[in-house]
Amino acid sequence: MAITDKIYLKNHRQISSQLETNIPKSAFSGATLDILFQGEGLAKLDDATRERVLDFAEDFLDCDCESNPHCGHPEEKFVRYLLELREQGLGPDAIVDVMGDDYVLYAYPGDVLSFLDDAVRTLEAVEELADVEGHESVATEARERRRRLS
Repeated sequence: MAITDKIYLKNHRQISSQLETNIPKSAFSGATLDILFQGEGLAKLDDATRERVLDFAEDFLDCDCESNPHCGHPEEKFVRYLLELREQGLGPDAIVDVMGDDYVLYAYPGDVLSFLDDAVRTLEAVEELADVEGHESVATEARERRRRLS
C-alpha cells in the first residue's frame, strides 16, 4: 500500500459537514478529489480550510494531464514533499505536524516512519546494484540521497 493511501483529511467530519455530504477520509481518494475540486465544493468550506485545500491543489494537483487529478502525478509530488521534509531533518511526528499545518492532512507517524524506512532501503538496493554494475555516478547519487534521508 502506498503512503498516499495512508494520508487522511484532518478534521474529516468538519469538512464533510461543511460540504453537506459524506466524503472518504483518504486525501488522495478519487471521490475526495472530485468532491473538493469540482462544482461548488470549495465554496462551501470555511476560509481557513479553503485556503489549505487550495494550497494542496496548487502544490500537488497542478498538472496538464487529461486525467488530472487521477493521473498519479499528485501522489508523486506528495512523495517528493515528504522526502524533502525528511531531508530538512524532520522526523515522522514533525512531518505529520507540518502536513497538517500546510494542507489540513493527517497521517499516522508510524506510517510515515515505515515509508521513510522503505525509501532508505530502496536507495541502499539501488546503490548496491549500481556498484555491481559499475555505474559509479548512480551509486554515488543513491548514497548521497540515502545519507540525506537517514
